[in-house]
Parts: sequence; structure tokens; C-alpha cells
Amino acid sequence: TPILDERGVMFVGVHPMAGREFSGFDYSTDMLFDNASFIITPTENTPQIAVNLLSTLAGSIGFGKVVITTPEKHDQVIAYTSQLAHVVSNAYVKSPSVHDFNGFSAGSFMDLTRVAKLNEDMWTSLFMCNKEALLFEINYILKSIAEYRDAIKNDDKERLRELLKDGRILKEKCNELYKK
Repeated sequence: TPILDERGVMFVGVHPMAGREFSGFDYSTDMLFDNASFIITPTENTPQIAVNLLSTLAGSIGFGKVVITTPEKHDQVIAYTSQLAHVVSNAYVKSPSVHDFNGFSAGSFMDLTRVAKLNEDMWTSLFMCNKEALLFEINYILKSIAEYRDAIKNDDKERLRELLKDGRILKEKCNELYKK
């Protein structure tokens, strides 16, 4: 950010982990930030006072957790926790079966498809700006899905059970970490 430095402007990257599928003031809510995470991505040139100020600001407007990380780590983790979920959800609703879901679905369908309702202009830009990290995650999930497909195709109940158990255990560990 040499141009900003020349003008005495201090830039610190932040990412409020709160949002909705709608945009604009009409869809705002005073509880949007309640207990959400606020990510700060300082660089080696960022003064600690700026990080402290942003942390205080985040707490004062309702964020429940402040995470301080590098811009690179932010992009890597966001590719997994947010961007991949939007890709998977959006691809999932393109099944020919989507037209027959009414009366055949419960919470899991709504959970998986919620973020398919997105702003395609914004998400196209976000995906392209974080292309390498997102491609890594897409390739990894494709490999994982292929393992499930192959176990089902080959009638390998033991392998399928193992894959499902591994996923359940990982999710339980994630839930424990999320509580902290």
C-alpha cells in the first residue's frame, strides 16, 4: 500500500464475519454482529495501536470474538469456511431433483441450500480474488466426494461407514473448538 503510506493513511484489513443473503440498508438489523467473529489481518507494518483500536471497536459494536491473523491465513481459512460452502450449496441446488424437494425435505436440505441464495456479482469477485485457496478446497472436496461415491458404487459398506464415522468425529471436534 505505498500510495496510502505516502498520504499518511493507515490500512488494516478486517473481515466482519456476519452477513445475510440480502444487501442494503432495508435488510439491516441491529443484531447482525451479535456474537460474530471480527477478523483483523495486520501486516508487519501495522502499528499495534491500530490493532488494539479495531479490537475495541469490534467489541463495542457487539462482536463476540476478535481473531488476529495474517492476510494469507485469512484467505486460506475463508476459502474453506465460507467460499467453499457457497460453491457447494450453489452446485447442490442444480440437481434435477431440486424441483421435487417439497414435502421430502427437513432441516438438512434447508441447511445445505441456505447460502445458495447469494449475490452472484459479489461472490464472483470474492471467488476470483481468492482463486488459489478456493481451488485447493474445491479439489479436496471433489476427492472426498469421490471416496464416498466409490464406496457406495463398490458396495463397500465398511469403507462407507468408516468415511461417515471419520466425518462425524471431525465435526464433533469442530464443535468443541467452536465453543472455545
